[in-house]
Amino acid sequence: MHFLFFIVFGVFAFVRGKPCDVPTGNEELVLSLNKKLLRSAVEETQQLNPSVHLGLRLSRMHNLAIEKDYLAKLKKELQSSFKSSVPSTGLLALHALALRASCEDATSPSVLSTTLEHLRHQLHREKENIHNSRRPLTNYYQYGLGVLALCVNGVQVNPHVINKLIQAQSDGSFLHGDTVSIDTVSMAALAFQCLLGSPKPCSSCRLEQALLAAKDQILNSSTEDGLLGNAFSTPLALQALRAMGARPALCSSAMAALVTEMGRGTFHNPMALSQLLPALHHRTYLDVRSMACQEEDDILVLDPKPPQGDPSPEMVPMWLTVEIPGAHSNVYSMTVPKGSSLLYALKKLYKEKPQEFSFKTETSLWGPFLSVINGHRASQAEREYWQLLKSPDTPLVEGIRDYKVQEEAHIVIRKTSW
Repeated sequence: MHFLFFIVFGVFAFVRGKPCDVPTGNEELVLSLNKKLLRSAVEETQQLNPSVHLGLRLSRMHNLAIEKDYLAKLKKELQSSFKSSVPSTGLLALHALALRASCEDATSPSVLSTTLEHLRHQLHREKENIHNSRRPLTNYYQYGLGVLALCVNGVQVNPHVINKLIQAQSDGSFLHGDTVSIDTVSMAALAFQCLLGSPKPCSSCRLEQALLAAKDQILNSSTEDGLLGNAFSTPLALQALRAMGARPALCSSAMAALVTEMGRGTFHNPMALSQLLPALHHRTYLDVRSMACQEEDDILVLDPKPPQGDPSPEMVPMWLTVEIPGAHSNVYSMTVPKGSSLLYALKKLYKEKPQEFSFKTETSLWGPFLSVINGHRASQAEREYWQLLKSPDTPLVEGIRDYKVQEEAHIVIRKTSW
């Protein structure tokens, strides 16, 4: 009885949907973000990203020619990667969702069927690593995304794989550092909701309890300004709330806060935009399983690319502190043009003081991230990363390419374990 009620309630809330809708009067703002994500799909400087394609497909406005061309590039790159090394769990999952969002066939030999087979194998390896070392090979965000991608594609998920995700929810393992990762909670919630609607997900799973617990965590993450976690976790949280059903007042305040951030220009990173667009178009990743790819509005047209303005001549002071446990902290001072990225500042510092400061980056779907500073590596295999903070102790929610220095700033880069 509880199972049926939960499904019916979730579906009813989704169909009704009004509390999670964008307030009227913001149509042009939504359109501009649609075009911004579409532009990232044609810029050669941008890394190919299946999440970009997924976000475009879950929009209600399309440029089908650009989407078709981007899909072809994704498939070519994915097939090439299979010949050398299998992508990570999260990347495989995003490809599986993107391919399904374009109505690719998974029932016969195809890129999608191969991707799903690799994903099932990767999730098995993740499960075994959790059994042996109490943590996945990657992280629980990718693990939940992998479960969701299999479920959405109609693939039966191993009950042991499901139970590991449920146990992680119960144990409070969805963390980033010492705080709850709302992104991870939201992704797990979408996976749980999908599994609840699937035939015989597993007989002994506590899916309803896990879903309710995830919902409570999302609701309790609401900030004073209405965001859920932060600006970049709110889109996924809204997707989860739409899928699960939520109190109208909270859903409305979260969307209103998100629109405020949109108006401030917060969303320019393609990965962030790709997670935002489904929420703006009243959709979630669960909608991928029912897409028909017919009679779609082919109305989205790119505007001419605006000319690049000259950098602001105004210079602002900046201090950079590098903190490494067990080592002396180093403090550097410089000036940078107002509006410069943190990545620009790091390059400028290295150019000015190559004997004192050096750094290396690695690529990700969110953009470049720091891997080595002054010869010290933060190893992902050892669960280490370079945490970015605004002094004294406020974490940055943007990466080194996206954070812009607008005024006098003191940035701390701290080697941290997670």
